Amino acid sequence: MEIDGNTLLLVFVFLFILYSNPSGDGVTSQYEYNQLQTLKAQYEQEHMQFSNLSSNHNFRNITGLKLSYGDVLQEPKINATYPIEGKDYDHWFANQNYTLLPESVEYEIKHSVWKTGHNVYPPNVTSTLRGQVKRSHDEEFVVVPMPIPEYYKPAQDLLQNRPSFAEPYDSELGDYQGSRNITFLEGEIVVEILSADTISGLYERETRFQNTQSDRWRFLHLNIHFSDYSENEKHAIRSKAIYDIQNGRILAFSESAKFHSLFALPHYMNLKNEDEATYNQVKTLVEEYWNATDFINTRSMAYLQNSYAVASTSCEFLAFLQLDPWSDFSQEQIRTIDKELTWPLGRSANLSSLPPVNISSGLIYSPDCGVRLQMKNVTGLRYELQVRKMRNLLLLGAVLLASQIYLLLRQMQHTNTPSLVNKISYWSFSLMNLVDGVLAIIFFVMTNSFAALYQPLIVCSFACLILASVFEMRYMISVYASQVNERNVSIFTLLRRNTDGDERPTPTVIPDEASISSSLYRSYVFKMLFSMIAILSVATWPRDLRAPVECLGIFVLSSYWVPQIVRNAVKGNMPRRTETESPTGTSLPQRQSKPPLLWTFVIGTSIIRFLPVAYVYSVPPNIFYHHQDRRFVAVVAAWLFIQIALLYSQDVFGGRWFLPNYTIPDGYKYHKAISSGELLEHGSSENHTIDCAICMNDVAVYVEDIAETHKVDQQSYMVTPCGHIFHTNCLENWMSYKLQCPVCRAPLPPL
Repeated sequence: MEIDGNTLLLVFVFLFILYSNPSGDGVTSQYEYNQLQTLKAQYEQEHMQFSNLSSNHNFRNITGLKLSYGDVLQEPKINATYPIEGKDYDHWFANQNYTLLPESVEYEIKHSVWKTGHNVYPPNVTSTLRGQVKRSHDEEFVVVPMPIPEYYKPAQDLLQNRPSFAEPYDSELGDYQGSRNITFLEGEIVVEILSADTISGLYERETRFQNTQSDRWRFLHLNIHFSDYSENEKHAIRSKAIYDIQNGRILAFSESAKFHSLFALPHYMNLKNEDEATYNQVKTLVEEYWNATDFINTRSMAYLQNSYAVASTSCEFLAFLQLDPWSDFSQEQIRTIDKELTWPLGRSANLSSLPPVNISSGLIYSPDCGVRLQMKNVTGLRYELQVRKMRNLLLLGAVLLASQIYLLLRQMQHTNTPSLVNKISYWSFSLMNLVDGVLAIIFFVMTNSFAALYQPLIVCSFACLILASVFEMRYMISVYASQVNERNVSIFTLLRRNTDGDERPTPTVIPDEASISSSLYRSYVFKMLFSMIAILSVATWPRDLRAPVECLGIFVLSSYWVPQIVRNAVKGNMPRRTETESPTGTSLPQRQSKPPLLWTFVIGTSIIRFLPVAYVYSVPPNIFYHHQDRRFVAVVAAWLFIQIALLYSQDVFGGRWFLPNYTIPDGYKYHKAISSGELLEHGSSENHTIDCAICMNDVAVYVEDIAETHKVDQQSYMVTPCGHIFHTNCLENWMSYKLQCPVCRAPLPPL
């Protein structure tokens, strides 16, 4: 069926109209349009109330702030609909009757978490901090209801055009009180601190706003992730935060459909001091952020839907953090350090002595789940130092990859004949190729997540891609082509190497390298896709399940010399110093004495591929923050040593030294006597010689039942499994390029 241009154009116009979104807010229906307009109107109304607030005025009709802990403590079934009868809206004090915090939590924040007194703190604390978190279980807290406004809810049917405007809250508060899903007692926590001056939050466009108080206050985005040690239970908080530079205090609130926390930051930042000046400064900072980000007009359906999803499944959190001071530095030194880290020009800043960003005390409280969490040992390097450390390690990785390419080229040059290539195990290099190909994809994907490390990541990705897709694949194609005649053949048959029976091999049509290359590249792409799916799947598993699978996978992928050991045994490689003697008493060198693998390649490859495993599993502050398991590193090292020792023993004593003699059939012998019947088949001359099909000269042979030929040296000629006879030098030179009989194209066992 043919489609003309007009029809095709009509289809494109229809698809454009269907999927285009001129407004850019993600609205796809009248109901969603009304939802979004209601959200914007609610934010506008709440912002107006916020603008009229002062430090001693209580919150009014602001989502999530209508009830205090004291309200619920006095009346557990209280309704959050504004106005609440008897509630004091004309005053505000830092106690549980006006805040979401119980009295014990407030006391801990004021006396144990937040410190007083000015000190020297870094103005830029952009970093990723890691430590431990502990849930308090010695006190029961009353849950503060935080219902989700109805205009956040999706449409109940297709005919519904607008959400409920009359009553914005569901009457059944119990459905939205948050799930008590924090059940573990101790776990790990990760705190990502981002500067809101240059980095936007999720679903917000990237903007830079002029902070007129940047020497006193900073607006931050905090992403907090915490879980139990086994990672069976994970939680995440995306929050907006205020950083008090003079006192080293950070206040962070989560935000969702049931908690518009942006308007609570000035009151709670003033929780300890109750100072009008502090309140006004933080309020000014929030206003500057509101105006610079065009907060209302940038709300979209994606923001609304994500806020609803978070509110439906997660608790709300209030985080209070206290940083350790940098007492050994002056403000001027810290400014110089910040400038050097941001714009490196070689200033006199001793970055090596720069202390990490430490949270000396931290508390997280959830009002709608009644959970209190305490932080300990939460620390991390400044973002710029983390980037430098990661860049140096990535550049070291690029050097290792370049070294691996060099070693592989040496190995390819070492096996420059089909006989030696035939002794290489295809599966050994297939395991290495799988690891290198997956690393190339991982490095490339990471470039999208770590913009600051784009160059070293892309260099490592390109190096892995060249190593895996060009050099290793080319070598594997050569190895596969040399062994294609062995496919679908049992190991016992390979051990026999077509022994001296009457049965002769059937000529095999060996595919050319172009068809082999196409087949291997298809399987290579499939392996990469399957491996990435498996890695992404395993990465989401709990640690108790993921760790054994990781260890098993690394152990298997570190067994890349095992297939080569098996291959050496199958091919029956001769000892390194083995020589045979001809009937005349002269020694004849054996090609089998040359090992298939270059020892420089074996040792170098083993070290290069072991170093990343040792780093990830044994170095505590590694850039991947992977759990430590030095016993596993020792097991992998021992396993590699055993493999290398077996390879060396095969090189010295022969490939089959560890196999019992009765399990090893006699291999095929090219140098042997023939019968007079075979001589007649080849059309012998009067002096009992045969024409060599390669050089077209006579070949003197040893005939068993003709005595006058018994003076012929059997080492001077070779008889193929298919029964053709050639000069030794002629056939050896031929087999250096092709393991096929020159006459009938039957596959030949390598020398």
